[in-house]
Amino acid sequence: MTSDRYPEREAITYYPKNSDVKRINFQELRHQVDGFAKGLIKLGLRKGEKLGIVVGRRYEFIVAYLGAVKAGLVAVRYFSYLKADQLGQQINKVGCSALVIDNDALVSIRKLVPDVEEASVPCCLQPFPNVRCFINIDSMENKGACLFLRRIICSGDSKGGTELQSLENQIQPDDPAVIYFTSGSTGEWKAVVHSHSALVESSISVSEIHARLNDENTGCHLCVVNMYSVSADALIAPMLTIGDRLVFPESVDVQTVRYTLQKERCTSTVLYPSHVFEIINLAENEDFFSLKLALIGGNIIPKPVLDKSKKVLTPNIQNTFGMTEALLVTSHLPTDPVDGRVQTVGRPFSNSEIKVVDENFHIVPVNTEGEICVRGPNVFMHYHDDEEKTSAAKTPLGWFKTGDVGVMLDDGRIRHLGRKDDCIKKSALKIYPIEIERHLVGHSKVKQCQAVAIPDEKFVNEVCMCVVLRPGVVCTEEEIMGILKETVHERLIPKHILFFDSFPATETGKIPRKKVAEMAAKRLEI
Repeated sequence: MTSDRYPEREAITYYPKNSDVKRINFQELRHQVDGFAKGLIKLGLRKGEKLGIVVGRRYEFIVAYLGAVKAGLVAVRYFSYLKADQLGQQINKVGCSALVIDNDALVSIRKLVPDVEEASVPCCLQPFPNVRCFINIDSMENKGACLFLRRIICSGDSKGGTELQSLENQIQPDDPAVIYFTSGSTGEWKAVVHSHSALVESSISVSEIHARLNDENTGCHLCVVNMYSVSADALIAPMLTIGDRLVFPESVDVQTVRYTLQKERCTSTVLYPSHVFEIINLAENEDFFSLKLALIGGNIIPKPVLDKSKKVLTPNIQNTFGMTEALLVTSHLPTDPVDGRVQTVGRPFSNSEIKVVDENFHIVPVNTEGEICVRGPNVFMHYHDDEEKTSAAKTPLGWFKTGDVGVMLDDGRIRHLGRKDDCIKKSALKIYPIEIERHLVGHSKVKQCQAVAIPDEKFVNEVCMCVVLRPGVVCTEEEIMGILKETVHERLIPKHILFFDSFPATETGKIPRKKVAEMAAKRLEI
C-alpha cells in the first residue's frame, strides 16, 4: 500500500480559496479515509448502498470518495452546480442512502427539505425517502439530520476498524463502485455504473504513463478538471498507486493554474482547451520548466496553438480520448512524434480493445472512417435501472458503441473525427464539424464556435459557422470567412457565418449542437 511505503511523503497539496495551503501526507490521508469509512459503517450504511457526494472542488471530496469506495458503498458523484429540482431527481433516481454536502449544496437541500436541520437521524424526509442522513463538510456541529464530517471520522473506533477490515475481504472486483451522471450533448441524464475492477484497471494504465515520465516516482500532477469527470480519476490514480503528489486548487481560474504549475513544479496536468488558450496568451515569457506532460481534453488543438503551446508549456502535449462509459481508453508512446500526438488520440491501453466498424458492425479497413467501439474492464457495467439504454449502447459481447467517429491508422493510432450524430451530410459529402472548427478554435478573436447543418431551399444541407467572439473584439463575417478560406478545403467552406452573444450549455458545460442549429435556422428564417 502506498501509505505504508511513503507515510511521510506529501500526497495532496490543497489550495483553498480563502485560507492557507494545506499539505497532507499519505499517512494523514489514509487516517482520514479510513476514519470516514469506519464512520459510515458506524452510521449503519452497508455494502452496496449508495453515498451521494455533492460538494465543489474541495479536498474533502477526495476523502469522501475514497472512504465510500473503501467501505463497500457506491460513490455517486453529482455536479455541485445542479439546480435543486435536478439534484432531487438524480438523488432519487439511484436511491442514495446518505449524502455528503457542503454549504452551497445545503441551500438546495433546504429548498427541497425545509426541516432538514430539525429532523432526527436516521431521517425519512420527503422528497428523499431513502436518505437517512446528510454529512456537511462545512458545519462545525451536528444540526438535525445534518451531521458534521469531522465527527464521522471515528478512526479510533475498534468495532468500525474490525468491520472495515472484514469488508476488504468481501468486496469483489465486479461489485459496483461508482456512479457518474452524464448527459452527453443531449441533456438527457444517464447514471453510469462502474465496477471496482474498472477503477483499478484504469488506475494502473494511467499510472504507467506517469511512471515513465518521472524518476523515482516523484511526479506532481495539477488537477484542473472538475471532480465529477473521469479525468479527475486519471490524476488521483498516480497518487494512489505510485505515490505521486496531487496539486488540487479549489479555484481553476487561469491565474491560479499558472501560479500552481510553477510554484509546485508540476510535472503533468490535464487542461481544458480554454486554459491552454489563456495561458499561452498571458504567459508567453514565463517558465514552466518542470512540466513534462500536458493532456488536453475536450477539443482538438489547432496547429498554430499547438506550436505556441510547445514553446510556452511543454513539447509533450497530447490529446486524450475517453468517456464516462469507458473511462480513459487511449494513450501515446514516448516515441510518437509530437505533432502526431495532437492529430491523433493514441493507441488503446494494453487492457482495452478498440475497433472501428460500419453500420452493420463490421470492422472497416484501416484508414477508413467508422464508429469507434471499445471493450475491456474499463467499460461500464450498465446504466442504472435502464436496461433499454444499456442494450442499445453495449453489445452482448461487451463492446461499447461510443457514438464517436474515427479512423484507425496503419500504426494502430486513432484519429478522432467527432460525434456520429454531428455529421453534416451535404449531398454526397460527409462533413464533421471538428474539421472546420479546429481552424477557428484558439483564434485571438474567437471565444467559441460551432459548425452546424442548415438546409437550403433545395433541402440540401449547408454549413453554418456560428461564432461567439471574445469580449470587446470587433470582427466581421468577411474576416471569419477569410480565415477559413486560407486554411480549410473549399468543400468545407461554410455558406453562412453568424455571430452570437453566447451559446446554450448543458449542466455538464457541453454545447448542445442541435439547439445551436435551431437558433441559427431561426436567425436565417429557414
